[in-house]
Amino acid sequence: MLYAMNQLRTMRDLLVHDIQMMYSAEQLGLEGLATLVENTSEPRLKAAFEKHGVETRRQVARLEQIMDLMEVKPSREVCSAMKGLLTDAEKLMRKESTPQVLDAMLLAAAQKMEHYEIACYGTAVRMTEDMGMTQAAELLRQTLEEEKKTDEILNEIAKLRVNVKAEMM
Repeated sequence: MLYAMNQLRTMRDLLVHDIQMMYSAEQLGLEGLATLVENTSEPRLKAAFEKHGVETRRQVARLEQIMDLMEVKPSREVCSAMKGLLTDAEKLMRKESTPQVLDAMLLAAAQKMEHYEIACYGTAVRMTEDMGMTQAAELLRQTLEEEKKTDEILNEIAKLRVNVKAEMM
């Protein structure tokens, strides 16, 4: 059942759409993470971004597994929510700021992306569980836990390093 989604008539259609948008979001997120790594001056933050880039590649592979299970392909449609978050971050990066404030902005942008992904994965876990798709639910749950852990790490870096340094400026 390899088809393009131009209608949403069933929960399965909605789930397929959501998985395809999550796939697009993760692809965009990888591009965004590369920009964050390039522009941060805080070593711990840079390391966290790099680590999450590795995780994100695994998450993309999981989404590909789920699409294989569902017999669907990635959509050419771009995730407008993630695109918007990245566009906002790019606009802020063009503003004049100190390296410390730039790091705080990059960290905040990353957390906004994480929060969006946490919402998407949480919803998809619920849907797949309700639909009896246990293998897909488990793959999604793994990613959801990674996204939550990344958010915790970013919170810790913000609290102990980045926001403190930016506040001193």
